[in-house]
Amino acid sequence: MAGAVSAGAYTAGVIDYLLESLHLWEKAKAQNKKLGKEHPQYNHSIPMHDVELEVLSGASAGGITGTLAVLSLLNKNHQFVNKDNPKGENNIFYQSWVKMADTDTETSLMKMLHTNDIKSDAYPESLLNVAPIEAIADNALQTNHQVAFPNYVSKSLDLVLTTTNLRGLNFHIDFKDSETVITNHGGFFRYKIANDTHKPGIPENDSSLFYVLDLQNETHVNYLKDATLSTSAFPIGLKSREIQIAHEYVARYPKYLFDRSEGIRVDLQKENTYTFNSVDGGLINNEPFGICMKVLIEKNKTIRDDDNYAIIMVDPFPNQDNDADAFDTKRDIISIAKGMFKALRNQVMFNQDGILEALSLSNRTKFLVEPKRKQQSGEKWIRSKKDLASAPLSGFGGFLDESFREHDFHLGRKNCQSFLRYYFAIENKNINKRFGTDVTEAALQRFSFSDKEDESKTPTYFPIIPDMRALHIINKEFDTDTYGEDAYLAYPAYPKFNMESFDNTYKKPIQKRIRAIVRSLTKSKLYTFAFRLLGQRKTYRLVRKTIEKSLHESELI
Repeated sequence: MAGAVSAGAYTAGVIDYLLESLHLWEKAKAQNKKLGKEHPQYNHSIPMHDVELEVLSGASAGGITGTLAVLSLLNKNHQFVNKDNPKGENNIFYQSWVKMADTDTETSLMKMLHTNDIKSDAYPESLLNVAPIEAIADNALQTNHQVAFPNYVSKSLDLVLTTTNLRGLNFHIDFKDSETVITNHGGFFRYKIANDTHKPGIPENDSSLFYVLDLQNETHVNYLKDATLSTSAFPIGLKSREIQIAHEYVARYPKYLFDRSEGIRVDLQKENTYTFNSVDGGLINNEPFGICMKVLIEKNKTIRDDDNYAIIMVDPFPNQDNDADAFDTKRDIISIAKGMFKALRNQVMFNQDGILEALSLSNRTKFLVEPKRKQQSGEKWIRSKKDLASAPLSGFGGFLDESFREHDFHLGRKNCQSFLRYYFAIENKNINKRFGTDVTEAALQRFSFSDKEDESKTPTYFPIIPDMRALHIINKEFDTDTYGEDAYLAYPAYPKFNMESFDNTYKKPIQKRIRAIVRSLTKSKLYTFAFRLLGQRKTYRLVRKTIEKSLHESELI
């Protein structure tokens, strides 16, 4: 799950539908197993192979959704967002990403403009007040005294959250009579959940680089909360996080990262714990499919030969910074500085952990879910110019209005429905090899579909996760009697935004926040007064113009 700032609402919608589909399929299989094949009510159209979630990896907003996914999967009281639960009750995806910290009297954005976090004797920690984000985390991350693993969740489930370590971790490399030091700023938090297989804490095996969380333990839940907030700490915009890690854990890094410990040691100095400032994991590894595959291979050495795996990448912005062929002929210092920053970041992303393993996957093992919105034009459906309402302002647009996040959440569910039915599949001829078992003729008739180019509609693919809401995929027949509008989701209505209403609501709070930041940075009442007289209006007009331009480009006004 990639980073996306407020467009994480889209990823949350995708995962909500994915988990609900697994849940419905599991219920159908359980009923079949209870009845037995000879029973007249046994449903032969239900595929009986198993799918098990092994690894969830996320960066930034994707990291938040990864944490929420683990908590949702293991919570008996979790409810999915559907026709029976349109307001997302008992659904932390919806409550965290759509409702956020909104109340009847104050929006999340208004709370992010509060100035009570800015101290007169210190520089501001971030442009925005993170108190509402911390409140969202407090509401979502609670202890769970009834942890239950569904059959489609591995008891060894891994949650991997990327982070950017501003301090850096020093590795000493031996060169016979001397040594050199290399510093790594990219990192990750890796967790498993305590059960009868994994005991809480750091594993005894010194080659294991993960921490086992006890969700009944408030301290452990707070560890997860800190890690989740740190992976999503967008640089400068949101507050960085101070993280502490046990030396015993950090000492295992060389063997894990370099596949050896001889000749490489980590510099732990004399502290009892390793402490560092952590910011957004997306700064260095925003699309962590590489480390996902690395962990998967670590858990099952023969997985690529067995060919019984698949990786799904959920990415709200999959095609950013793809203008590498555009050559900027300018060589002034500003242009060069911009080029250096982009080059450094792109190179870091290219070298991300595990990417070579991920790129060497076999056919139909890696899949992408990306935003796609369509609108009706006459009798045809055409692709919209813009997909996500939260996309403006580099992904911060969703903070402007709940309707933006609501749209993106439901677009995520819609896109995931199409993904499971028509994309996340294997070739029919490989069913036995990939699933380890055959499927019935009734299941083939119900769920198989054809390639887009196949005019004869000869079924050639079979879904890895069948959608129980479908009755006959090729003929587009869906079970509306049971699932109503959920059987075939409509594209959500694209929202609109009123800048005049924005001025009335946010002009004064934005000016107050900017003024407080100026006062904190300058430590001068005189300069702050001068800014209020001469610069405050101009600054707000610049902010407003930037917002309006970005919203206009996204067809939201």
